Order: sequence, then structure tokens, then C-alpha cells
Amino acid sequence: MTIATAICGDCREMQTDRPWVLRALGHQDCIAAIRAEQLAARTFWIRVNPQGCVEGSALGDYVGPLAEDAHKQFTPRVRDRRREAAEGYRHERVGHAEWKRRAEPCLRGQCQHRRQANAPTTGKRDAS
Repeated sequence: MTIATAICGDCREMQTDRPWVLRALGHQDCIAAIRAEQLAARTFWIRVNPQGCVEGSALGDYVGPLAEDAHKQFTPRVRDRRREAAEGYRHERVGHAEWKRRAEPCLRGQCQHRRQANAPTTGKRDAS
């Protein structure tokens, strides 16, 4: 459970007018609350393969506002982008909480998609 911390007026002013001073002169509780706000406001573009596994991630501030911009970021060549779109790749903009829930397990190799792909098959073997 997260406890909301009020940010004092001085620290809020430093954040908007002089962010380089905030780290040195700001209150530790205010700095932590400001960082939490910034992290919550951060968005990411994720690249999702046809199986639903996230294959890539880019910070939303560095990519344009459209899914096409994200696709260009991950796949520069037009021919490859067309092929991937036909295959079912998609690009979604998500917040930090959703990124932690959906993208981080895939990018660390700990998602259900990889477990299913690596699971041994229980089919019968040939007797030859």
C-alpha cells in the first residue's frame, strides 16, 4: 500500500523552476514523492509479437505519439514493417504499472509465453 505524501510548495517550485537545485536542497520526502509522480506519469511503447509476448520496449518520450512511430523505432525498414504488420506484430503505449505487469516478465524471460514455448511436448514418440 502506497502512502501519499504531500509535496511542499518550496519543493514543488524547485521542481518546476530549478530542478537541479531540488536534489541538493529539497526535503527527502518531497523528492521521493516527486520521483514517484514522475515514474507514474512515464509511458512506454512495447512491441508485442503475434503470440502476445513483449519483445521490446522504448521510453515514450523518445518515440512519437503514434503506433507507426513506435513501429519505425523498432523496425526501420518499410518492407520489414509491412511483413511484421501482416504477421500480427503490434505496438502499444502503456503506463509504468502496466509495463511492469506485462513487459518486464517477457523481457526478463520469465513470462508464460516462453514457458509454454519451452515446455516439453507430451506426444508419442516413434518406435523406430
